[in-house]
Amino acid sequence: MSPIFNRMALVLAGSLLVAMSAISNTAHATLITSTDPSGASMGTDVIPCHRYDGLQPQGTTSPPISTCETMSPELGKLRESLAERGWLIQGGTNLGGTFDLLNHGAHPQLYIGQNPTYRFGSFVTATYDLSRVGFAGAAQLVFNANVQWFSYAGENPNGFAINSFYISQRFNDGRTQLQYGFEELGNQFYGFSLGTNSTTSPAGVGSSIPYEVGFIFNKTAPEINLRLASRNKHFYERFGVTRSVDPKGPQADWDNNNFWGLKWHIPGAKALYINELGYLTDAAPQQRMMWLRQGVMYNESRFPDFHGGYANNNYAYYLVGDYQLLQTDATQPFRGFYINAKADYAPPDRNVYAGDVGITLYFLGPFKRPDDVVALGYTFDRLSRTFELTQQAQGVAAVDFSRNYALSYVYRVMRGVYLSNQLSYTVNPIPAPKQPPSLTWMSSLSFSY
Repeated sequence: MSPIFNRMALVLAGSLLVAMSAISNTAHATLITSTDPSGASMGTDVIPCHRYDGLQPQGTTSPPISTCETMSPELGKLRESLAERGWLIQGGTNLGGTFDLLNHGAHPQLYIGQNPTYRFGSFVTATYDLSRVGFAGAAQLVFNANVQWFSYAGENPNGFAINSFYISQRFNDGRTQLQYGFEELGNQFYGFSLGTNSTTSPAGVGSSIPYEVGFIFNKTAPEINLRLASRNKHFYERFGVTRSVDPKGPQADWDNNNFWGLKWHIPGAKALYINELGYLTDAAPQQRMMWLRQGVMYNESRFPDFHGGYANNNYAYYLVGDYQLLQTDATQPFRGFYINAKADYAPPDRNVYAGDVGITLYFLGPFKRPDDVVALGYTFDRLSRTFELTQQAQGVAAVDFSRNYALSYVYRVMRGVYLSNQLSYTVNPIPAPKQPPSLTWMSSLSFSY
């Protein structure tokens, strides 16, 4: 195991031990005044459910839905009782399906939706306010676990896993954030969702490259990351290190981890480093939202290349930007028209998806419906020419590009219930063997509680 992992182990072991002691502490504490992600006080005159939001996980690029927007904001008296003790518990369930409207069924199935494809997932998230037991700064323990099921084995593994078990500490009015523990680091970097919370993720930004190069996305991995922001909090620098996904792929990573998803070391999976520089302004009266970020990923693991050998590492670059083109409601400044543009690159001698560019136009709060999202996106993927030639030498028809056009709508059915639909047309839906274009319809129903 590398020296950096040994040092991480000492930090994590000590910190998690203190955190577990905090959980068992029975001393009484009163509900503290909630804070927003920037660290500003929300005061005591807001409705209780907004005060609970101050206990939500901080620093993620896809923040959870407000407790006010869950199916039962108070959960009877349970949420208030837990908050008085420093706890917040939220959860959600999602079920959906994807169908190829051009009836390109195949046996065996080769891509999501080629045959009717179904999925189910349910999760629970718990946080605890560690500042009550002496942790410096605004400190949290964050825990998340889920169970997932997919009818198509090629989409994702099935089963139970812990996805988050980490400590987050914020200092200097939120300008410094340190996080360490077990986490899917993709939740902290890049920004894969559109809008203001996780319910908009079905209409989000798609790129396989960060995951191809090593991001974990099924279970979890040990990680530590540090975010530093400027005095006005607009400019930031974020650096993280985690364990790579198993170079053999997500199913191998799932199988080689333990039941809980908290295995420290997996053979062949070494350290993954990521650095992101960004500029962020939130939507506000007379101020439009802007989020520009660029990142570099470097993976120490050995990846099989397309020449019959192994590359000693893997890496990727990304550039992503969101900008609010127009505000449509002065009382709710987040509403309006936005544009997202992105570009990604990875070396083509060891990655099937070697580059992509994309643009998405989206509208938060269309048709006088502040919680809905509509998005229209286009993505062009450049596939590895080396991979294509290797497949052709084996008698398999392969392609060197893919194009995708997608129209999405996220509809708020009622408080805590969202229906998402997406129509997607893809030229060359998989790299090999070559397939006719697909026209897929994806629907999902999510419940938040």
